[in-house]
Amino acid sequence: MKNLNAAGDRQSSNNLTAQVFLAYAAEDWLCAGTPEQPGAQVVGSPVAATIQALRQLLSEAQIAYWECPHSCSAAIDPESMMSRVTEASDNYLLVLTPGSLADALCLQGLLFALSMNKRILPVLAETVPTDRLPEPLQTLEAIDLRTSAPSLGDTDGGRQLLQTLHHEADYHHTHTQLLVKALRWERQLRDSSLLLRGKELAVYQHWLVGANQRSRYQPLKLQTLYILESTRQWRDRSDAVSQGVDWLKRWLV
Repeated sequence: MKNLNAAGDRQSSNNLTAQVFLAYAAEDWLCAGTPEQPGAQVVGSPVAATIQALRQLLSEAQIAYWECPHSCSAAIDPESMMSRVTEASDNYLLVLTPGSLADALCLQGLLFALSMNKRILPVLAETVPTDRLPEPLQTLEAIDLRTSAPSLGDTDGGRQLLQTLHHEADYHHTHTQLLVKALRWERQLRDSSLLLRGKELAVYQHWLVGANQRSRYQPLKLQTLYILESTRQWRDRSDAVSQGVDWLKRWLV
């Protein structure tokens, strides 16, 4: 798994997220005779050239991205890795080819993205018969990147992709940030010290109201539960503080 692109890192003390998870089949890159280093010159395969052009497009637009496939430690379970990276990404960008539709990791990532209500962006790098598309992709418009242009930024498909990524980017980033926090709380056996409080809680409460009115990319039940539990504890804490202040005032009188 490649590290975040340096041009657009989003890092905090508690989590690391990216705007895009760039997913493609290993055979579309490595089996084409292309070099393994992302910055190296691409030769031969049009699909590999499209993947490299996507990297360049995202980097030039200062968009942080993870990408798969890239080698990771043998000690890391691939399915767990795909789940963790998908949950920490705002968008699942799938390079559509016959190879990616048969690639287990690409399909696992797609399922994870669907289960987490992520925005899924299929981009067409090679002709794929419509009847071969997984059902969830059949209702999504694929952005056509089959082009011989040297830079995707100069193509209609490249501009459409950037426009889509920028559209409601703040909403999707907040969705990701909240999901990462809620999952961390859940995995730490609902440790109360990981709950939201104060201004941060107010921000997510406001986001949740609008998010629940949407028809797509709604919050997960876990995200809602996390905010509700944070609200309950913050209210209890505020009540306790208020009672303590009242008692102190009475004692001082």
